[in-house]
Amino acid sequence: MWEVSGTIDAKSEPQVSLIIPNYRGENLLPSCLDSILSQATDVPYEVIVVDDKSDDNSVELINTKYPQVQLVINRRNMGPAAVKNVGAERASGEYIAFLDNDVELGPGWLQAMYSRLRGSDEDVGACASHILLNGYHSLLNSTGGLVNLLGYAWDRGIFKDDSDSYSRNTQVMYACSAAMMIKKSVFDEVGGFDEPFRYLFEDADLGWRMNIYGYKVVYEPVAMANHHLSFTMGKNWMRNLYLYERNRLRASLKNMEADTLKWVRRELAYWFTHRIYREMANGLNTKQKIVLPLRMAQAIGWNLMYLPGTLSRRREIARRRKITDYELMSDGVLCPQIGEPPIGEDPRFKKDDQAGDGHRLPRKVVMAKERDGQLGAGWYEREVDVRGVDFRWMGEKATVFVRGGGKRNQIVLRTLMAHPSELTQVALKVNGRPISTFEVPNHSHLQKIPVPKDVGNGTLEVELDVLNPFLPQRELEIEDQRLLGIAVASLENR
Repeated sequence: MWEVSGTIDAKSEPQVSLIIPNYRGENLLPSCLDSILSQATDVPYEVIVVDDKSDDNSVELINTKYPQVQLVINRRNMGPAAVKNVGAERASGEYIAFLDNDVELGPGWLQAMYSRLRGSDEDVGACASHILLNGYHSLLNSTGGLVNLLGYAWDRGIFKDDSDSYSRNTQVMYACSAAMMIKKSVFDEVGGFDEPFRYLFEDADLGWRMNIYGYKVVYEPVAMANHHLSFTMGKNWMRNLYLYERNRLRASLKNMEADTLKWVRRELAYWFTHRIYREMANGLNTKQKIVLPLRMAQAIGWNLMYLPGTLSRRREIARRRKITDYELMSDGVLCPQIGEPPIGEDPRFKKDDQAGDGHRLPRKVVMAKERDGQLGAGWYEREVDVRGVDFRWMGEKATVFVRGGGKRNQIVLRTLMAHPSELTQVALKVNGRPISTFEVPNHSHLQKIPVPKDVGNGTLEVELDVLNPFLPQRELEIEDQRLLGIAVASLENR
């Protein structure tokens, strides 16, 4: 089923096994692995990457640049849930840390998570970390997750500003598997990830079963990580919606007590139908309005097909149950809420782009007439230079959204000004993938950056990161306290 290479680079037997499922992560793995290998800790650990039959150079990258990493190569694509289980089988540590390949750990992450679990009571089985959206200094991805009576799961604080309300240790239903740690004995006892899920909801389901079996999931606010949310699973919103609804129904059927299901059965049907109506009214095109009900019906059909297996797992969970649904509600991890979860709007994607196929956005951003939904975070107000050309200064980092599928597969960036005394160094990412680093002079300049063909034809999230921004107040001795990167007139995907 798989092949193994690599060695354990540790002076003693590892206490923690860090497992990274990987698929087409050639451009993501270096940042992830470097953040692991530079951890400020004396805890012995091993790193295991399970490659899910990638068709890029991920395997070659690990073999040549990271020989200390154990590499497991699947001979067929299995999906993240199964891949994590494969990695757990190889793990020799007392604790397992699951990490997405698009996560970058803070330097104290491993020590904080290990200490939290090591110093906890025996009934604490797993730990969630403090995950921020990569590229945002204070925008949350997860501080642990909760589930409500309809089976909806959500990460606490997602898309909201970080605040002191998330600074305390607290109990949650599940840990986001982008950056979590669990006792290996507990992982084995509860049966690991549910492989039919493939991805989406597998971490919520794992934590749900842990709570049912009497193991708490706690949150460690000191353990910081940054996550390129949605990159590895893509931005095909309709497929993700289908998988989420499909897996939510299976998890509810498995994990809820019979009396609870009987109590909410009518609400389950109502809110499933309501989700269809709500999405249909969200600016879909004709094709999407046809496909959406079919995909939702497919979610029900899939559950009917897998019903015998689901009921078998349900009987096993019921037999081993130690904590009732009422007790889970009393603990605050199963929320007695009817309705969809309280999730804010993803600030990286505007409403005009929620259809997810990118056709509502043009391929070119022109600062003189930019459209709603094109500019993300990091931009100052529009200005006009002495020639009458509109532009915007960006700060240290800025994001724009354009339609993919350009014939030449290149980003064309037109700039007017930059650092007044040196060449400005700019790093460019597309959909979270590092693409290029280039120099921008302090005059009108046109930069063309090739983009890999496999980036996709949907919406492109283009992130500009200036490595040497400047302060006009210091460099030019003027009353301008902004931190500036480059002055952009337009950006186009050709």
